[in-house]
Amino acid sequence: MDVNRERLWNHLRVLCEEIGPRLSGTPGAERAVEHIAQHLRKCGAQVEMQDFPCPCWEHEFTELTLLAEGGEERLPALAQTFVDACELEAELASASTWNELEYAPDLDGKALVLHGEAGSGLALDRNIKLLTAEERGAAMIVVSPTETVSSKLTRDPRIGVPSVGVPHSVGRKLLANVGKRVHLKISARRFGSTAHNVIGRLPGEENCHIVVAAHHDSAAYSPGATDNASGAAVLLELCEVLAAESGRKLGIHFVTYGGHEYGRHKSNLGSVQYVRHHAEDMAKTRGIIEGDVIGTIVGAPRARVAGWPPRLKDGLLSVLWRFPRATVDIRPQTEPPHTSLGLVGVPALVFIRNYSSIPIHTAQDTIDLLSPTELASEADIMAAVVRYLTSAEGVRAE
Repeated sequence: MDVNRERLWNHLRVLCEEIGPRLSGTPGAERAVEHIAQHLRKCGAQVEMQDFPCPCWEHEFTELTLLAEGGEERLPALAQTFVDACELEAELASASTWNELEYAPDLDGKALVLHGEAGSGLALDRNIKLLTAEERGAAMIVVSPTETVSSKLTRDPRIGVPSVGVPHSVGRKLLANVGKRVHLKISARRFGSTAHNVIGRLPGEENCHIVVAAHHDSAAYSPGATDNASGAAVLLELCEVLAAESGRKLGIHFVTYGGHEYGRHKSNLGSVQYVRHHAEDMAKTRGIIEGDVIGTIVGAPRARVAGWPPRLKDGLLSVLWRFPRATVDIRPQTEPPHTSLGLVGVPALVFIRNYSSIPIHTAQDTIDLLSPTELASEADIMAAVVRYLTSAEGVRAE
């Protein structure tokens, strides 16, 4: 059975247009999970729903106003994920380096405009920069390096002060007005909720399997078309295609997981929950294939190969090299394999395009950034890989 381009594109459209933003724990994420589970069941997979607690957040509006001699000026600003409601007025101060943030004497109790080095690396939860900014500032105004503002410049569920992101041009205006005052009002709330992993199992002749994985959630505000409705849509199409085929030696577990955009300090929340509670599945996993930010109109397929036994890796490469547009990144044999799903020590093949010019984690991550032809092409490559790994030839190569 061949990959069906129209059916695949429809999954993408449902996830990022009919449903839209899918931050874990929100109604959008619930609808996505329902769509995924229903389709996996329709394909004949045995479906398990894994629920786990997660932080959640909803936002109504953000208002940032510069109070200057010429009068008040409303400036574009985007509340960062997980900040609480607030209303405050404070003097602007700036920090561009870690040393300034830590040691400059005039930052305490002010609205800190963080740019350059001081404005980067804040997204990991409870990291040292974030803790220092919380300790010193009344609020954080993080300057985006571009005009597009991510909802994940900070994303800590326990963040202690209001945090907003602003476009680069707004950052320049604020820096030109250091010493003036701003008024910041945010209507938002954070609360506990429930996220989900969805596992669909297709059996094989042997009691081992390959995992095909993708996260289904998106960042706040974002339709998440490239990141990662693309990977989730391909997973759903692969389940339909491969479920119609017989003669598999190994089974296939299709795992879509939530809590990816939550962040944590190392692994994402859904991944950690899957690994903690599926020890038996982990022991029987021969490899993982994961897609994240795939099928885009820019770039070409890119596959990172890590941790495979030598003979199996040779066979895998022979499959990948049948698709000359794909870039194959062969990692050193001593490098631990890694995917976002975090199956420690499991051989990994990760499909992820160069997303440096793609506005992930923003409202601009829309379906227009993807191509039906490119997405179907990448699905074809992944299907060929899974067929090989689950075949008698692939099992013999182990």
